Parts: sequence; structure tokens; C-alpha cells
Amino acid sequence: MSITRYFNNSIPKPSGFFKLSLKSGLDLSGIISEVNVLLPQFVGFIDQFNTIISQSGLNVITDSVGNMSIDVPHSMPDKEAESISMRIGIIDRLITSHGNSLNDLFKEGLSIENKLKANNPKYVSELADKVAEFRKLNASYKH
Repeated sequence: MSITRYFNNSIPKPSGFFKLSLKSGLDLSGIISEVNVLLPQFVGFIDQFNTIISQSGLNVITDSVGNMSIDVPHSMPDKEAESISMRIGIIDRLITSHGNSLNDLFKEGLSIENKLKANNPKYVSELADKVAEFRKLNASYKH
């Protein structure tokens, strides 16, 4: 994973802007591997979003449909406001993309785990903790 620097903050780059397409043959270990890649990136993007908001004094407004707008301090130069606004938009899209991919992975993985539990009642979920972490992260993302 390459790292880009922006205002002396590192921005991890995902392996590309991608939408994970689940294949019907993806097994539980493959799902867990994908979750283990995407979840830390998801955490990093949410942390970056929250850090930029707090350090820049921005106010993020979300309407009833879920559209985001940003209110910048009047003292912020237009060029800086435009740059930060663009950066926030990119990070928001990465959060949304990763969140959707993780959600799809969890649905598929939990479906597989339910079948495993039906065959073996002693089966212990490998995804339950990761799903709980994902829900907590989503709750911390204030947009």
C-alpha cells in the first residue's frame, strides 16, 4: 500500500477505487481475508475524516436524504476551503465504498456461517467480532 502525504498527513491509498464484486464461490476464509484488508482501511478513512473536521473547524451538515455539505470558517482562504472540501468528499466516498463492500462481505459471510452452525451447533463465528467493530465504526462516522 502506498502512502501519499497531504498537509503533512499520510493518506493511505487503497489498491484502487473498486467495488468488491462477490463471487458465488467465495469461501469463508476468502471473505475473512478481504474483511481483514478493508476494515483497517475503513478505520483509517474515518479517522482522517474526523481529524480533518476537527482540525479545520469545519461543520459537516447532512440533509434528510444523506447529502453532505461543508460549512467552512469565514477566515479560511477560498483555495484552502476548496482543497479541504475536495479532500473530505474523496474520503467520504472511500468510506461509503468500503462500508458497502464490507457490508456485502458480512452478509455473505454470515450466510455461510449460518449454514455451518446448522451443521455444527458448536461452531463459533469468526465474523461476529468484526461485525460488531464495523457497527461501532459506522456509529462513530458522523455523516
